[in-house]
Amino acid sequence: MILKLGSPEEVGMSSERIKHLEDLVSSWVDQQVSQAFEFVVARRGVIVSHKAVGYHTPELNLPLVKNTIFPLASLTKPITAAAAMILVEEGALSLNFPVVQYIPQFTGKDKEKVLIHQLMTHTSGLKDEDVYAHSKQKQKSTDIPPAEITQDFDVHSKLFLGYDAPLSNPPGTVMSYCNYGVELLGEIVRIVSGTSLDVFTRQKIFDPLGMNDTHLIVPESMHDRVIRRSEEISGGKWFSSREALQRASAAGGAYSTVSDMVIFGQMLLNRGKYGDVRVLSPLSVIEMTRNQIPGVSSSYGQEHFAEATYGYCWPVNGNKKDSGDLFSKHAYSCGGAGGVIMAIDPVYETVQVIFSITETPNDGNQIWFPSRFLFNNVVLAAIEE
Repeated sequence: MILKLGSPEEVGMSSERIKHLEDLVSSWVDQQVSQAFEFVVARRGVIVSHKAVGYHTPELNLPLVKNTIFPLASLTKPITAAAAMILVEEGALSLNFPVVQYIPQFTGKDKEKVLIHQLMTHTSGLKDEDVYAHSKQKQKSTDIPPAEITQDFDVHSKLFLGYDAPLSNPPGTVMSYCNYGVELLGEIVRIVSGTSLDVFTRQKIFDPLGMNDTHLIVPESMHDRVIRRSEEISGGKWFSSREALQRASAAGGAYSTVSDMVIFGQMLLNRGKYGDVRVLSPLSVIEMTRNQIPGVSSSYGQEHFAEATYGYCWPVNGNKKDSGDLFSKHAYSCGGAGGVIMAIDPVYETVQVIFSITETPNDGNQIWFPSRFLFNNVVLAAIEE
């Protein structure tokens, strides 16, 4: 199934409700919830809405145009997981192998018990804040060796300083969202594949799918297409800086468009195939998007989930309802800091992608999370059959 443009009625959705969705998102720009929103909604292979509203560069009052490039931040993680699954299918990697088998420097008490699949479910026992504190303490007294030609130096430095950080929990007992763990996964992909993560994802995922605007290292010719955040926002310049655009982080370094990411989502909904191109086997997609850690709890911010319900770098809905109220329990979604999210519901056959920029604080919390809920609810409410 290849995506095509069509009317909501072709796929059992309401044009009136889709129009309401488009007006609602436009109103969020008027309310200064965010400087910009771009979104795509697809069901059963038909794109029923694709809109871009707001501003590409607020200081210059430049309007947003379709297929602006946004930072994916943590939405990079499912791409890295897909890269690992490709190596599994090729017989080059097993998720049940210990991390230390590929990274001997990964040392410390019980570190030999940390398995590769636990990096993808955030159950390795590592916590970002503890790894950061450990790394910061070492930084001034440790000489960092040169990076290999296939390594990003900043990522290499971060990994090297944290290799001997202690575990915060026994492996497999608690889910604690951990960027460092996914950076380790990206390093394993690099080591096993023998090439950089940027090149591997380009060759195995982006090029075959025609995701020509998706990059871990953004070409200079595309820098002007990357959205510019308002300088008034904390860290507003970071994601469009040359440093960020060249940093191939497995946990949060990719850049893309809604049009490219809806293709990636449709490929997963198609059980690993898009048109004549198969990127993943059906079984890999099943394993990536089912709950891999039954009985394991998690906390995120002020929320606590008795059942974390997590796949391989994919939060699975289950009974959490942490991305919307109307998703089936089999839906899975992933967001990224700053306001990007993609959600896929195999029961209702939907792929929905909405990209925005860090939004106005609301009582100390960013309003992005409520707008994500509202967007997803209105999309699913447009389904009539």
